Amino acid sequence: MLSRIANNLFWLGRYLERVEDTARFVEVQYYSFLDAPFIHKEEIALNSILSMLGNPDYYYSTYKRLNEKDILFTATLDRNNPVSIISSLSFARENARTTRDILSEDLWEAINKFYLFLKSYGRKKFLKAPFELFEEVIENCFIINGIIDRIIMKDTGWAFIKLGIDIERSAQLSRMIIAKLESIEKTGKSSKVAENFHWRTLLESAAALDINKAVNHRATDKEKVIELLTLNLKSPRSIAYNLQKIYEYLMMITLEKEEKEGTPEFEAGKLSSRLKFTTVQDIFGEGEKEFFSRVLNDIYKLALIIEKRYFVY
Repeated sequence: MLSRIANNLFWLGRYLERVEDTARFVEVQYYSFLDAPFIHKEEIALNSILSMLGNPDYYYSTYKRLNEKDILFTATLDRNNPVSIISSLSFARENARTTRDILSEDLWEAINKFYLFLKSYGRKKFLKAPFELFEEVIENCFIINGIIDRIIMKDTGWAFIKLGIDIERSAQLSRMIIAKLESIEKTGKSSKVAENFHWRTLLESAAALDINKAVNHRATDKEKVIELLTLNLKSPRSIAYNLQKIYEYLMMITLEKEEKEGTPEFEAGKLSSRLKFTTVQDIFGEGEKEFFSRVLNDIYKLALIIEKRYFVY
């Protein structure tokens, strides 16, 4: 496969995953302070959204103060914000368009239809009923992911798309956890009920609430939630699970089945194994923010190694 095509498929996966994760996180954080203002203050929730997006400087270069409508628009429909939902979807569509000759027609049609729908959505309509748009975004992401998993041939091109999805998902999970830890810090000393509320909203943001019901019997204390979202090898909404999948996709892609030090396969395997043999006590011992910041940095380093190995042309 040509490096250019592989690069486009990889980033198609990353941008599609970024669209869904951003929509979920923004929706849950926004409605959390509306539903429980006595627990989750507006300023903390809005700052959490900016933290997860990763570019607060962009927001403050346009707006002077925190405002829920401005932040919702910035995260969702602001075309000038490179990490907004509309920007990420636009990038995904462009990558799909340039690979249409090898891409499933169903997948192209789903992405294009989704983009045209979002492109036509105005700020006024969105701010009048944000929930409706978030639900539409998530539903379209379900459709697209279903096509990727159930229709596309499981070949090298598919592996590059899935590789991008899982790189982005593991990174976004790390960012969500960091943003939530920062929110709890800013809240200050609070009751057990208030802290569990924060961890429950994190599970919702990560689409892991139902998984938590099965694994932890609805318990939402800090230790159980962090363990589920980080170390559970059976949950597709955990960092460890996605890192293991990244390793598997790289082994599908590589022509050299021998894992040599410095190769993407070797580094992915090392990172996956490191997390596989980590305990939640290890995370607390290192410090939660320090641990997840390090993991996020390692994921981005791995993504760079993958790009240098397969996409330099």
